[in-house]
Amino acid sequence: MTSLIENKAMRLRDEAQKRMNSTGFLQTLFGGGRKIGEAIDYYTRAGNLFKLSKNWLQAATVFADAAQLNCETRDHLEAAIDYSEAGECFRKCQQIAKAVEHYLKAIALYLEMGRFLAAAKLHRTVAQALEDDGDINGARTNYERAAEFYREGRHYALANDTLQKVAECEAMAGRYRKAIKIFQEAACFDLSDAALPQRNAAEHLFKAAICHLCNDASATATAADNYCEMCPQFRDSSEHELIMRLAECVEDRDLEGYANVIRTFDTSSKLDVWHVTMLLRAKNSIDAENDLG
Repeated sequence: MTSLIENKAMRLRDEAQKRMNSTGFLQTLFGGGRKIGEAIDYYTRAGNLFKLSKNWLQAATVFADAAQLNCETRDHLEAAIDYSEAGECFRKCQQIAKAVEHYLKAIALYLEMGRFLAAAKLHRTVAQALEDDGDINGARTNYERAAEFYREGRHYALANDTLQKVAECEAMAGRYRKAIKIFQEAACFDLSDAALPQRNAAEHLFKAAICHLCNDASATATAADNYCEMCPQFRDSSEHELIMRLAECVEDRDLEGYANVIRTFDTSSKLDVWHVTMLLRAKNSIDAENDLG
C-alpha cells in the first residue's frame, strides 16, 4: 500500500515533469530558467521523500533526472551531489551496474572542479560496492584510483589506508607477492610518521604474514621475524604468536592443530571475512599435502 509520503513524492515528481513538458525543454532552458529551477527543486524533494519511504528505485530515477538538469544549467556541484544520491539509491536496490554508472558521473564532475577528496571518497564507495558484488578486480582498480586522488589532494594517510584495501584485493585474487609488497609499504609509511599509531602498521604486517602463509609457508617465520624488527608492537602481539603457531602447523601438516589455534585466537580477537578467507586457503595447503602424502 502506497504511503502518504510516497504519494507526495509522486506528486512532486509529476510536477517536475509538467514543468519540463509544458513548453518543451529547449524553450524552458533558454526562455524560462525559473521553470527548470523549479523542476530541479521538485525532483530533489521527491527524491528525498522516496528515500524516506524506501522506494530506492524511484528515488534513484528522480535524483538522476535532477542531476541531468543541473548539468544542463552547468551547476556541476549540484549535479555531482545528485548523481551521488542516485548511485547510492541504485546500490540500495541492488542495481550495482547502475549505481557505479552514476557514481562515475559524479566523480568526473568532481575531478573537473578539482575536488580530489570527493572523487577519492566516491571511488572508494564504488570499490566497496564492487567488492560486495564479488568483482574483486573492479574493486582493486577503484581502490587504486581512490588512493591516487587522495594523494593528489595531499591526504597521504587516507591514501595509505586505501592502499591496504588494494593489497587485500590482490590477495583475494591470489596475487600474494604483490599483496605482500603493498602491505609492507603501507606499514613502512605508518612507521615513518610518529603521529600515526603503531597498531596500524602491526595490522598491515599481520596481513602480509598471512599472505606469506598462503604463498610459501616455509618463508613465513623468517618474514615474521623481520616484521618484529620493523615494528615492536607486532612482536608483542597475539597476531604474531598466531602466525608463528600456524606456520608450525603447516610445516608439521597438523590440520587439527591449525584449526584449534585459529579457534582459540578467534575467541578473544575476532577475525574478519578477509582474514578467515586467507587462513582457510593456507589450511587447504595442508589438506593438499596430506592427500599427496
